[in-house]
Amino acid sequence: MFLNTQTLLVIVTLAECKTFTSAAERLNRVPTALSYTLNKAESDLGVKLFHRRGKALELTEAGYYFVKNSLSILSQLYDLQHSTQRLASGVEPLIRITLNNIINPQALFELIRESLRHFPQTQIALTTDVHDGVWDALMDKRADIAVGAPNQLGLFDDIVSEEMGNATWVFAISPAHPLAKIQHPLSQEDLRAYPAITIPDTSRKLPPKVAWLLRGQQELIAPDYHTKIKMHVAGLGIGFLPRYFAQPYIDDGRLVALPVEITKIPTPLHLAWATHPPQPCRTWWLKQLRDQALWAQLMSPLAES
Repeated sequence: MFLNTQTLLVIVTLAECKTFTSAAERLNRVPTALSYTLNKAESDLGVKLFHRRGKALELTEAGYYFVKNSLSILSQLYDLQHSTQRLASGVEPLIRITLNNIINPQALFELIRESLRHFPQTQIALTTDVHDGVWDALMDKRADIAVGAPNQLGLFDDIVSEEMGNATWVFAISPAHPLAKIQHPLSQEDLRAYPAITIPDTSRKLPPKVAWLLRGQQELIAPDYHTKIKMHVAGLGIGFLPRYFAQPYIDDGRLVALPVEITKIPTPLHLAWATHPPQPCRTWWLKQLRDQALWAQLMSPLAES
């Protein structure tokens, strides 16, 4: 038994139109041809797909099952044809985007939705990197686009970047922490006595960096900013946080911002990408990611988990 797409289409159309005459008009075929196709399919399957009620057709239980799954198969075949044609025209099957961990990924959700609508055959792979791990992902060809690459390395001929904004920092700790009682700007000696909460650099080839850790200071390692902020709130350690991540916690009193003698300067953030030949989906993403209004959203508070 072999069921082709034309057979599936005929049976689905018969189910929708409910008569051979109406289905024949829609398909621009003669009713006898549709009748032959249906009879042949029922004979091959060994089941009745329709009850004949005079000129009217009514699906049997087996027919309902067959039509439901035929619609799914026809849809998949259409998607396969469309995706293959788009890929042959140069649309990439995969785009890899790495985000600096000081970027709020939720700001990209609507762009992801639009990308899937415009380029349904292009898979989107989002990853998060830390510090120079963002540049490292581009250099090592693990990413096509980097959002929020910090500072400016200028080490690679095959990577282009544009500065899009600055991340500002605040020294914020639990109000119950012993340092919160000190009235003067905190010196390095004041800070060194307490553990620094850090997030490890994800670089594989570039030398890894530590965002802030004093010589001789104990280090507590967090996996991400959701965890790091909670560790600050719990009073487990100290350190700097992106101002836009910390502000809601400062506003409601879960954290306090304290002055320090040596502060952390703003970090320039870049949109960066590999210079391999332009492809439609990547070009579309780069256009959207140059929107300054988007960057304001990228540097916004994280949703609390």
